[in-house]
Amino acid sequence: MTVVLDSNVVVALALDTGHAPAINRSLREWQGSEEGLHAPALFRYEVANALTRYIVAGAIELPDATAAWRRAVAMPITLHGLEDGPAAIAIARSLKRKSAYDAAYVALAQELDAELWTLDGPLARNAAGVDLPVRLIQV
Repeated sequence: MTVVLDSNVVVALALDTGHAPAINRSLREWQGSEEGLHAPALFRYEVANALTRYIVAGAIELPDATAAWRRAVAMPITLHGLEDGPAAIAIARSLKRKSAYDAAYVALAQELDAELWTLDGPLARNAAGVDLPVRLIQV
């Protein structure tokens, strides 16, 4: 199965948060599939943004963020530009989102006939309600 990874999954893994064991289990199950990991091109910006928010919240220091960044970008994730903006907009509307960032991940999953893995409960619930390929990784 081809997998699109939400940036929150990779950040949790890179910071070794409480979600890391569940993410590692999912990745171990997936590894035998010989399929790739994918994300939209905005992925690295979202990782940097999340790490910045952790620093501002006082949860980590800059050296921790630097190490997490290195772990995140070392993952073999193929990045993709947005090909169909109107599709992302339509998905954002169906998800009841005010931005197309999450929709870019879902649109890519649809384009690749893949599943989006996320830690975002509301995204997963809204996606399930409109039959979009999103899997919530739970602890």
